[in-house]
Amino acid sequence: MNASAPNVNRIWAGLLLEELHRCGIRAVGVAPGSRSGPLAEAAAGHGGFDLIVHPDERGLGFHMLGIALGSGRPAVVITTSGTAVANLVPAMAEAHHAGVPLIALTADRPFELRACGANQTGDQARIFGGLTRAVFDFPPPGEGMPPEAMLTAIDEAVRAAMSGTRGPAHLNCMFRDPPPAARPPRGLTGWRKSGRPWVTATHDPLPSGGASLDAALEIAATAGRGLVLAGRLSPAAGDAVAALAGRLGWPLLPDLQSGLRLGAGEPEVIAHADLALGGGRFADGAGCDTILQFGSGFVTRRFLDLAADPRIARRVVVDPTSGRVDPGHRPGLRVSADPEAFAGAMCCALPAGTGPSSALGAWQRASGRIEAELARRFAAGTAVSEPGVAWTLSRLLREGDAWFLGNSLPIRLAAAFASARGAHVPVAANRGLSGIDGQVATAAGYARGSRRPVTLWIGDLGLLHDLNSLALLRGARSPAIVVVVNNDGGGIFSLLPAAESSRHFERVYGTPHGLSFRAAAEMFGLAYAAPAMLAGLATAWRAAARDGRSCLIEVRTRRAATARTVRSLQTAAARIADTGPS
Repeated sequence: MNASAPNVNRIWAGLLLEELHRCGIRAVGVAPGSRSGPLAEAAAGHGGFDLIVHPDERGLGFHMLGIALGSGRPAVVITTSGTAVANLVPAMAEAHHAGVPLIALTADRPFELRACGANQTGDQARIFGGLTRAVFDFPPPGEGMPPEAMLTAIDEAVRAAMSGTRGPAHLNCMFRDPPPAARPPRGLTGWRKSGRPWVTATHDPLPSGGASLDAALEIAATAGRGLVLAGRLSPAAGDAVAALAGRLGWPLLPDLQSGLRLGAGEPEVIAHADLALGGGRFADGAGCDTILQFGSGFVTRRFLDLAADPRIARRVVVDPTSGRVDPGHRPGLRVSADPEAFAGAMCCALPAGTGPSSALGAWQRASGRIEAELARRFAAGTAVSEPGVAWTLSRLLREGDAWFLGNSLPIRLAAAFASARGAHVPVAANRGLSGIDGQVATAAGYARGSRRPVTLWIGDLGLLHDLNSLALLRGARSPAIVVVVNNDGGGIFSLLPAAESSRHFERVYGTPHGLSFRAAAEMFGLAYAAPAMLAGLATAWRAAARDGRSCLIEVRTRRAATARTVRSLQTAAARIADTGPS
């Protein structure tokens, strides 16, 4: 049989990829496989896709997740059948919880080979359970399947992934092998000439007016002492929320994912709110009685505790998701709306403010004193520490860069100890489910999708977990500087009660490995540095940024010392916040 002869599988795969392109998809990842060959060849031969080929489906899934996160467009990952599809579950789960439009395009055996002991065959159509916004299980291509039905299913999958609460979708494609010869399906002349999707969908924001707006305005107008709490937000939503805080004259407490924490330029933004909350004076929001919360998914425990504080009587929670986003289960007004539109509508409806509240000044002064103390602690000549890495990187990043933060300790330390006076750069992380898997792959994808140089700060266990994804950095158009803190194990556990109470702490929590990453950098062709001082970290980072090449910078610390440093800084910051002038 002539392998290049037209056959029904190739024809239909071509239609499928063409429709995805018309729906706005520009990035496609391919993990090599036989059953998925028609899909892979159609993607490679199309000419309109940024095509990424990577042999590890798990890493590729996270990479395409990162591209979708960075670009704001859906991204597609193509796999063959069997465990290849199962390897996408972690990335699809993260996409579901983080609201990222990742589309799995998976090849499958035909229905006559299902549930009969055939090789490499499982129940793929249901493998992602309730994680997907849409799932379609296409029968084998042939005369009995109208092409119009496939095109409308593709359009609906993309619409579902991009509408309302964004998230993943799944297109599962059965292919028979060997495929029968076939002619292109008839009846598609108009579609071929139009260049448009079969069904064009619009993605309108969730409504932001009506009774919910009136109720929120009433709560804000009658507040005694209020504050704005900003969770995970888009850049435009962050700007709108900051404008609302300015109109009200209320302090704005920014989560690291709000886009407002770094390079805080608005006077209402309290960059060091997390550390100030550690003292008694600000623990309840400085006597706050009303919270306007925009977004959710807070990084730090102190923000979560504040959002759930029973001493705060009234709260409005605005988030685009339709489900619950309040793990503290507090009473209040829950609004399912686009935070940008809702904050903008509130700002327009509110009368001009009377100026900053008295509470705002107290928050501003406390945050400023904490910034000065951190600057003193991390001055030139200081040995590396994990809080010092957070401070140093936040001061090194430039406008146009992006910061991707690993779970679980790096992102928490950045939330607490990053400077308020560095560049205003976007922050990204896998915080849907907050796992340590796939972080290198996602960061590399985020760099590719956003077209920004990315600095990834990751822990040693996270890097070990995703080591083969360093291959995605070689020759990348947008470089990634990987800063790995090697504390020989799970550093976050040294800050938890288990460090004092477990008889088997080092074995089952600390998990020391005794490894260095120098050889890994050499294996994947990455430049390598291992600075011992914060000044050396700055020098290594600047050299990598200047060269425009991906590199790996390894910073060695000790877990117990990190725990002592973190507690010392938290205590000092709380004391400064509590004892300063009101």
